[in-house]
Amino acid sequence: MSRAFLFLVAAGLLPLTTHADDRAAAPETLIRLELQPATAPKPALRYMLLPELNEMSPGNPIYHYMKCCMEQQGFLFDRESFNRREQLLTMPLKELAVRDLQNYGRSVLIQADRAARMDKPDWQILEPLKIHGFSLPLPDIQQMRALARALQVRFRAEVALGHFDDAIRTAKTMFALARHLGEHPTLIGDLVGIAIANMAVDPLEEMIGQPGCPNLYWALTCLPDPLISMKPGMDGECVIGLVELRDLDDRAPMSSDRIARFVAHLDELLGQEAAVTRAGGVHGWLAAKDRGYLTGARRRLIDAGLPEARLLQFPAEQVLLLDEKREYEVRRDDFRKTLSLSTWQAEAMEESLRAVRGPALLADAMLPGSRVVRRAQSRLEQRIALLRVVEAVRLHANAHDGQFPARLAEVSVPVPNDPVAGKPFRYEVEGTTAHLRGSPPRGSEKDSAFNFHYELTLRQ
Repeated sequence: MSRAFLFLVAAGLLPLTTHADDRAAAPETLIRLELQPATAPKPALRYMLLPELNEMSPGNPIYHYMKCCMEQQGFLFDRESFNRREQLLTMPLKELAVRDLQNYGRSVLIQADRAARMDKPDWQILEPLKIHGFSLPLPDIQQMRALARALQVRFRAEVALGHFDDAIRTAKTMFALARHLGEHPTLIGDLVGIAIANMAVDPLEEMIGQPGCPNLYWALTCLPDPLISMKPGMDGECVIGLVELRDLDDRAPMSSDRIARFVAHLDELLGQEAAVTRAGGVHGWLAAKDRGYLTGARRRLIDAGLPEARLLQFPAEQVLLLDEKREYEVRRDDFRKTLSLSTWQAEAMEESLRAVRGPALLADAMLPGSRVVRRAQSRLEQRIALLRVVEAVRLHANAHDGQFPARLAEVSVPVPNDPVAGKPFRYEVEGTTAHLRGSPPRGSEKDSAFNFHYELTLRQ
């Protein structure tokens, strides 16, 4: 299986909101919320969405999450339990409220609550990562997803029953679990962490639309930005790249047998990548390069610091492969250096570089996963920012006789810009309904998963 395909499959883990029943009519995710005006709580940070220091205990949460999963195989992984859980997650809140769910998953999920409040997450896989590279098995990550789905059921049940303090406790557990997955040294871990954070946002969204829900503007504002960092995952990807390319020697000439073994490894690693398939494998791709390309590859390696005299002793295939490794490292670091930028800034930089770059054997195969994760991360950050705006609107309505602001500039608290577009969210009022929209990233204009539309009305 190719690396790019693996990430596209993993991206399918991200759940979509399904609150509206007419989403097929337009390429957007329509979310209808009837809001009750509400002031900020006092003290302002009475409600938070991540565990605070006074709730924490010493320990490694990962061990306790895994212990919870191993001890509760039936509840978490039994087919009947799974089917019931999926049914409860799609059921309207009013139907959920009459189900006997007050003690749903009690012993299992209490253990998860405790794990989420431990202070030293350590996945303990760095050494295996250095040995296995891309082939490192990751069964523990998928178990976390099953645990998160069970927590999501409890979250929705607490919202349906109006137990908002309990629901916020569950939100803390889910967001902490998501961030602990963000500490996993793989981008797959990041993707599943982002998926779990989205699972928490779904019932949080529903809760904001319930009568009596406290205003969570400051709780949302105090969440880390980004909620799930890509840095540990990208650091791990650098380690994986070194592992997979470790047999490519830049110190001495490689024999034809060593080159053949390395090319066979690349064929297995790259799988069905389009450029490789069209060329008939990595060997065919190398054979298609002419003398002029080889001279340019050697010059680029000299500019990167390899001695010319040494390179002149290397077989042509070794020079070409070293040049591809160099290009992979350049493009990898060009991505890594943008991790601290806003989405719109990072994507603009990447777009400008893509316009002047040609194809690259290793980079095109090994880096698409990082772009998938960035898109997923930006979608999550946009959802959180949109909910901040919704709560800012509730604050305004509470102070202005139950009226929507005509423009977001009228709101008294800071309103975030759209992290995807780098400009204010689209907002308009039509009669008694306000419409709030996020902008999709380039290329996703017709993808409903990246086109959020909140249709807001006020409960009088």
